[in-house]
This record gives sequence, structure tokens and C-alpha cells, in this order.
Amino acid sequence: MNNSNFKLIIILILILVATLFLVQNTQVVNISVIFWTYSMSVSIVIVSMLIVGILIGWFLKSYISYKNKKNRDLDEDAV
Repeated sequence: MNNSNFKLIIILILILVATLFLVQNTQVVNISVIFWTYSMSVSIVIVSMLIVGILIGWFLKSYISYKNKKNRDLDEDAV
């Protein structure tokens, strides 16, 4: 099996698992944030929190990389 077929099979399996997850978690829950209350399905809440977590991690990694690069540049200029 070549590499592109393997990737296609893995992607199809992940799509199948995600679809099963979305279909099985359709219960509606209430989310209260300060004064607002939202009603949405459990799967949307979980996927939304996953996306928020990924974005926060990506921004923090970018910020830390930027700060480290800036510090390295300052150290090189001082030498």
C-alpha cells in the first residue's frame, strides 16, 4: 500500500468517527455565561471547545516563539 492510499484511508476513518460522534451526541444542553444562556447540542459544545483550545495553544506557541526569537536576537546583538 503506498503512502497516499494510507493517508486516504486514515482520513476516511477519522471522518467516519467524527460523523458517529456528531450523530450520537445530539442532546441539547444549556450553557450559562454570566447573564446569557445558550442551548445547543453536546457535540457542538465539545467541538467548539476543541477549536478554542487549539487556537489558544497555537497563539501561545506563536507568542512564545516570537519572544524567544526576539531574546536571541538581542543576545546576539549584545555579543
